[in-house]
Order: sequence, then C-alpha cells, then structure tokens
Amino acid sequence: MSESNANALPWPGQLGRAAETTPGGDEPVKWVVIRANLSPGEAVVIRGRLESEGIPAVLQQEAVGAVLGLTVGPLGSARVFVPEDKFEEAEAILAVTFEVDEEDASEE
Repeated sequence: MSESNANALPWPGQLGRAAETTPGGDEPVKWVVIRANLSPGEAVVIRGRLESEGIPAVLQQEAVGAVLGLTVGPLGSARVFVPEDKFEEAEAILAVTFEVDEEDASEE
C-alpha cells in the first residue's frame, strides 16, 4: 500500500477497525465509527449535529453509490467517523433527542 493511502479512512468491511490520519500536526488521530448503515441524508444530519457542537466528523460512502444516488444497500449506506478521543462526548450528544410540540407542528 502506498504511503498516501496508508492514512485513508477504512473501506467498507473494516467497520471494527480504526483508521489513523494526521490532521496537519505531528500526532496522528484515530478515527472510529460512531454510526454505520445510515442513509446519506441521516449521515449528513449527524455530522452537522456533531460539528455544531465542535466535534469533527467525517462521512464515508462508497463512491459508486454516491455517484448513482443510491440510498439503500451496501453501496448506498454511509458511516460517520469521529476522533477516538471525542467518541464519548459525541455519543452523549447523539443520545439527546428533541421533542416536537404537536401544537406548534400543526400550526405550520
């Protein structure tokens, strides 16, 4: 494997393994999967939620699935990665749900 590919995120099928990348510093960052088997839309929402709280997040989807616009199956599913040291904080953020007030929702 070439050096340029050594730090890339893992391919599908490597779900249980962490990837290492270097964000511009000397210390590598281990990226771990926080959510998998998501539709691309769900993955974008999760990434946005995490980034709004200051946690870096990366999405991964099979390139062919993204090009063809697939949203189901192995080619259409996406995964969200976060730095290993932010995993617990990210899980706590994603555990919070928001209740929709039915009266407010019906007025729109």
